[in-house]
Amino acid sequence: MEALFENRYTANQRMLRSFARGASFSQRFFFRFSIAGMGICLLAIAYCLLFLPGDWDSILSPAVSLLLCAMLFFFPNLTARILYRNTLRLHGGAIPETVVRFSDEITMEEGTLSIRFEYRQVTKIRETKLLYVLMLGKDSGIILDKKGFSIGDLDSFRSFILKQCPSVKK
Repeated sequence: MEALFENRYTANQRMLRSFARGASFSQRFFFRFSIAGMGICLLAIAYCLLFLPGDWDSILSPAVSLLLCAMLFFFPNLTARILYRNTLRLHGGAIPETVVRFSDEITMEEGTLSIRFEYRQVTKIRETKLLYVLMLGKDSGIILDKKGFSIGDLDSFRSFILKQCPSVKK
């Protein structure tokens, strides 16, 4: 069957960061948790500085917690870098174009790799500033570049995919 929609893109670290921060469940959790945690730690440090001046031992715990939250904040960046490096390794040092086609099934081709999905496997649809992601689980999904449609357009694709995916809550 001929493709009704086609999306083409070449993955880069910015796209993978967008996926990690906006679509992947665990990455979004780490990102939001780290922002809230850093705010609480900064309040605790300010409290210690104002009401316990000179007591450096009391500042140690919130300062260490602040560092840990800052590390969680950058966790999606680290994940994106690892994904990018793994893609380079998998394809011999080059990032090939990814082509996702939608017909009676979803076909994804990346270099010499090809994989097929059924629409019922899509559990959620996430949208970030750059990407439209069809989630297959908590942390795996089919990435689509919003500007990468070579057949069809994003607006008509949105209505199409909601009709095709029975597992997605509307």
